[in-house]
Amino acid sequence: MMIYLHKVLPLIVSPLGLVVLLIILGICLRRWWIITLSCFVLLFLSLPITAQLIWQDLEKQYPPKALSELGSYDAVVVLSGMLSPFEHNGNLHVEWGDPDRFFAAINVLKSGKAPTLIFTKGKMPWSSFPAEGELLKAKAVELGINESQILLSNTVENTAEEAEAVAQLISANEIKRILLITSSFHMPRAKLLFDKQGIDSVPYAIDYAATGQALSWLSFLPSASGFSKASQGIREYIGRLYYKLKFAS
Repeated sequence: MMIYLHKVLPLIVSPLGLVVLLIILGICLRRWWIITLSCFVLLFLSLPITAQLIWQDLEKQYPPKALSELGSYDAVVVLSGMLSPFEHNGNLHVEWGDPDRFFAAINVLKSGKAPTLIFTKGKMPWSSFPAEGELLKAKAVELGINESQILLSNTVENTAEEAEAVAQLISANEIKRILLITSSFHMPRAKLLFDKQGIDSVPYAIDYAATGQALSWLSFLPSASGFSKASQGIREYIGRLYYKLKFAS
């Protein structure tokens, strides 16, 4: 039940929710300036430069790090959130949203900086497909990683559950220090949750959406993709705030 609330409640304070609320408020109060304000809010959040500034801020805490800068670890942990499986004509197909986390972990393992690879079995309750960790394990074995080097967590629905499941897994396997891999924007929230579980983790951020990206004249033209990216960034801010407030109480 909680996963449904975590997906739905942020919509209320999302950019789309704010714009819709302003429009409804303007109509009910018969205040055209409120409706006009909603249009300006929509325009501002649709500018690619707005999204880029948001994402640069989200990514600034963990800048890119070269593989050569890493030390040695007992295991490398890869968080879920990169696959979109679907079925067609009775066959399972897997689309990669962003494979950076997966291939970064493979490189770490092949470089000898960690002997064990841990995938989290991310799966939404409404999904009938295999958990993401199972699909990633199959691909890793296909690429030459020994199956004995791969561990899978219990099935999880969000980052908080990933941290709990990994804590249980590494305790059972006497793993002390891990290299934590996830997207750069997601790393601050993930690191906070892993720290709360008492896990000795070193962050290795991957997947940069705005860092190092140059502006162009297209950055100042509103677009649906700009609005979507800004909305995703604001959702991450909401997630960070939620857990900070939760652990502060």
